[in-house]
Amino acid sequence: MKESTLRPEPYVGVSGVVSPDQQHEIESYVAEMGLTQRRLLLGVKAVHKTQFLDIENKYGQAWYPVGPDAFNKALAPKTENTTSLAIAQTYLDQDMVENAGYRELFMDRLLQRGGPWIDGIQFDMLPWHSDSKMLHFLENLKQRTGTKILLQVHQPAMDKLTPSEAASMLGDFGNSLDYVLFDASHGTGKRLNTAALTDYLSAVYEEKTIANTGFAIAGGLNETAVREDLPEVIDKFPDVSWDAEGQLHPIVPHDSERPLDMSIVRAYLEASRRVIVTSEQA
Repeated sequence: MKESTLRPEPYVGVSGVVSPDQQHEIESYVAEMGLTQRRLLLGVKAVHKTQFLDIENKYGQAWYPVGPDAFNKALAPKTENTTSLAIAQTYLDQDMVENAGYRELFMDRLLQRGGPWIDGIQFDMLPWHSDSKMLHFLENLKQRTGTKILLQVHQPAMDKLTPSEAASMLGDFGNSLDYVLFDASHGTGKRLNTAALTDYLSAVYEEKTIANTGFAIAGGLNETAVREDLPEVIDKFPDVSWDAEGQLHPIVPHDSERPLDMSIVRAYLEASRRVIVTSEQA
C-alpha cells in the first residue's frame, strides 16, 4: 500500500515513562541503533486519581506520576531540543466521562501541568463508538487548544462496529484526529490479532476523509511479538505506527512497583528497527 504524504510521521512508542532520565536513556538507544525510520513516541500516564485527585493508583508512581510536580517533570522540556513525540495518555473514568465540564477542566489541567513537554493527549477506552458526543468533545478540544489528538479504537468499539462502520464514523472527525490507535488488549497483554487489525487498517486507509490521520497498532507488544507479528502488518501498511506498554513493565515479585524494564525496552526497540529495515529491503 502506498504511503500517504499527508499523514503525520509514523512512530514507535514506549509508554509509561515517568522521568527525563528514562527518556534520555530510551532516546540514546534509538540514536545508537539508528532507528530513524519512525519518530519516537513517549507516553506519560494521566488518570483521574493521579492527576485530578493527585493520589497514587494501584500501579504505583513508577508507572503513573502523581500530582502536578511529577507530571510537569515527567519528560524533558522541549527547550532541551528533544524531538520525541510526548503524549499524555489518559483514561476518563466511566462515572466522570459524561460530565462535559469535568472533561474540559481535566484536559486543561493536563495541558497546563505538562506544558514544558506535552505535544498531545491520547484517549484510551473513550466510549466514542457508542456516544458521538465524545467525538465532538475531541473536535472541540482540537479547535480550542490545538493539541494533538490520539484516539484508541479498543475492543468494545471493534465489537460494536465493523471495519467500514468504524472508518466512516472516524472519517466524520478526521480533521480532529492526528493518530488512531487500534488496540484490543488495553493492558491485558493479549497478543496482537493481526488478521482482525488488518481488516480495520484496510478500511481506515481507504477512507478518504481521514487521509491526514496516522494509524497505529498496540496490544501485547514486546521483542518477540514485534519480530513475529509485525512483518505481516508492515508489509501491507508501510507507514503504520505501534506502541508498547504493559509488556515493558513486568511484574516484579514481592514489589508493587512496575517501572519500565530498560533491557526489555531496548530489545523491543531493536526488534522494531530490524523489522522495519527488513521490510524496506524486501
